[in-house]
Amino acid sequence: MVKKLWTQIGSIGNNVWFGLKISFLASRKYFFLKCLILLSTTLLPLTTIWLWKEILNRVIGGDVQTVICYLVCYLLLTLVTYLLAKVNQYISNRYNDELLFYIDGVMIEKVSRMDLSFFDSASMGDKVRQTRSNFGEMMNITWMIFGILSDCINVLAALIIVTTYRWWIGLATVLLLIPYMRYNKKYSERRYQLAKQQQRDQRRMNYYNGVFFDTNIQFEMKLNHTGSYFIQKYHEAWLKLYRINKREDIRYNSINAGLSILNILSELLVMAISVVDVYAGHIGVGDLQYNLSMVSRLREQIRALMAGINDFMMENTMLNEMQEFVSMKPEYEKSGSRIPSANPRVEFEHVSFRYPGTEQYVLKDCSFTIEPHEKVGLIGLNGAGKTTIVKLLFRFYDPESGCIKLDGVDLKEYDIYAVRGIFGVLFQDYVRYSLPLREIIALSDFEQRYNEEKLRAVCDLTGVSDIIKDWEDGFDSVLGRNYVDNGKDLSGGQWQLVSLARAYFKDCDYMILDEPSAALDPVSEDRIFEQLYRLSEGKSAVTISHRLSNTTLADRLLILGDGHIIEQGPHEELLKQNGEYARLFRLQASKYMG
Repeated sequence: MVKKLWTQIGSIGNNVWFGLKISFLASRKYFFLKCLILLSTTLLPLTTIWLWKEILNRVIGGDVQTVICYLVCYLLLTLVTYLLAKVNQYISNRYNDELLFYIDGVMIEKVSRMDLSFFDSASMGDKVRQTRSNFGEMMNITWMIFGILSDCINVLAALIIVTTYRWWIGLATVLLLIPYMRYNKKYSERRYQLAKQQQRDQRRMNYYNGVFFDTNIQFEMKLNHTGSYFIQKYHEAWLKLYRINKREDIRYNSINAGLSILNILSELLVMAISVVDVYAGHIGVGDLQYNLSMVSRLREQIRALMAGINDFMMENTMLNEMQEFVSMKPEYEKSGSRIPSANPRVEFEHVSFRYPGTEQYVLKDCSFTIEPHEKVGLIGLNGAGKTTIVKLLFRFYDPESGCIKLDGVDLKEYDIYAVRGIFGVLFQDYVRYSLPLREIIALSDFEQRYNEEKLRAVCDLTGVSDIIKDWEDGFDSVLGRNYVDNGKDLSGGQWQLVSLARAYFKDCDYMILDEPSAALDPVSEDRIFEQLYRLSEGKSAVTISHRLSNTTLADRLLILGDGHIIEQGPHEELLKQNGEYARLFRLQASKYMG
């Protein structure tokens, strides 16, 4: 029990330090200003209550000069309190801005370094969502701690004042609050757990809602008239959450109302006793008001303190999750120090792999070699593992078993960023960036984004020049309309040409093109592949394509089936073998020849 308590205390202390460190690093200036204001305003309410008591007593006693003096002090303190509240509001707003910017930066940096397996996991998706929402709570952690300190001082001062009048009234006030505070603590924990349990349902509801604002879905939704389906699913998800939350709120408010009535009995007690003392001449009217104010303040300050402690305990759980997230280390971003050659020999040795959270192997005992300066076509049915091979080569994932080598050395011994830097790549799922065209193309070699000659060369090569020839802003035209009214819209094939231009812009000795013509018309497709093989003389190239006619000029073809290479060789040789490749090629050829 003692060990568990010390562990919990240690965890809280560690999280306090973590929260304060984040808050301090976000803005040193506003950190100190916020602390100063919180501490300076702790005793002001107590002083004004005391002054008001004296004013009332002196008014009845006829001491006009003292009343005026106290009244001036009271008004000055009220003015100072008002001004400090305004300054505090301004500082809090500015501090929030800087905290949000800093915390978002921490979050973005961390996510940018995560492995692809992180994004494949629904549970990790929940973790990102939960952590991101919790990061917003980091804005409160600094003044929450000082708020608790302020409440402690206020509770202690009010308790001393109340017990000086009647010691048992202070004790009664505290005891009457215990049932109320215990129930609210349990309810806060219940709501937090309920929120975590409802995350999946909330995400599902947001998805159903979001499809109506996704331009990529709107066309098919209107075509198939599926809007009513998504509306129904949205309503069902919303109703499920609504019923659960309604039931919880009814139960909470019913019990809370009864407990609230119980904890104000201390005010009724002090009111009755003070009235009796006033009639007996033991205290003045100002003392009566003062006693009522202090008991009420004691009760409210205890509630505020307990609420602050409960909130911090909830924050402690959140801070544990945030620290866990921030401390997560990417597996595949850890790399060696070797620098690869510009045109390495690639070897897959008995590689087996399945995606995280799945049972089925995509690759099983897969072995092959790609020699330097060789042009290879990678062929297989959908789901055969062609794109997976590329992802493993870039160490977006590591094999479950087997080894990948560059020039005979394990891939893990190389600097992973240097490895990725030697390849020019076009993935099948090309990205539609909302950026100026020059930046979209130059993302593969960003320092060269103002090299007009290089930009024109790759645009002429891929056919992008024909798309932009009439654009007034040329390379500075923004694609997409996410944040500009005159953004350029492109067709799927045009976007693929832009993505291909980005791959060529890198000017590498090793090109990997994953379905580079999937969205192109036959004329553009023929031009792309003719240029690919012409420009890749003396370079290495791996081409993945479902259209087998595009890979006939490759030096060698690798045929994937059942998770490994089932055939390999030049086009003509594979046709003579009359195996799987020959069957697929003739099947496709027959569709064109009738």
